[in-house]
Amino acid sequence: MKKIITRLAFLWVLLAAVSCENDMEAVMNLDKKATAVEEGKKINSLYSQDGHVKANLTAPTMLRHLAVPIYVEFNNGLKVLFYSDSLSVESTLTARYGKYFENDANIFLKDHVVVVNKKGERLDCEELNWDSKKQQFISNTRVRISTETDTLYGTGLISNQDFTDYTIMHPTGPFVVQDTTMLN
Repeated sequence: MKKIITRLAFLWVLLAAVSCENDMEAVMNLDKKATAVEEGKKINSLYSQDGHVKANLTAPTMLRHLAVPIYVEFNNGLKVLFYSDSLSVESTLTARYGKYFENDANIFLKDHVVVVNKKGERLDCEELNWDSKKQQFISNTRVRISTETDTLYGTGLISNQDFTDYTIMHPTGPFVVQDTTMLN
């Protein structure tokens, strides 16, 4: 009887050991997923080029996703001040969501994007992309530009990065076109 109990106990331990086997690759992947995001709070980041401060980004939180393609996500909004070489504010940008792609240094912004330049002209749109190679903002969504005297509407926009030179790709609404050739 004692031999039978001993053999059953040994068999039980052997079955328990075999059934509890972990797949090492699954464990490693689980560990990678757990560490694939870095988190930061109360972000304040300065961007400089050629020894000159060009922009200051502030955000309540930042998530840096380490899986390829690596990107930084501002899921609780962000604000960017763009500076001239003399450190005067050229324009400001705010959005409720932003995504910065590290490989190509491009930025995608969405959810109530607002850009205001030093002349007080204001761009409102739902999505805006910044192309770092061309140094310009691009939007394919509906846009509204408010100036001191007018409000312009349309779909699509291309602008330089300080929002002083912009073009609405498909304007809509009432427009007055002055034809200077008729004055001569």
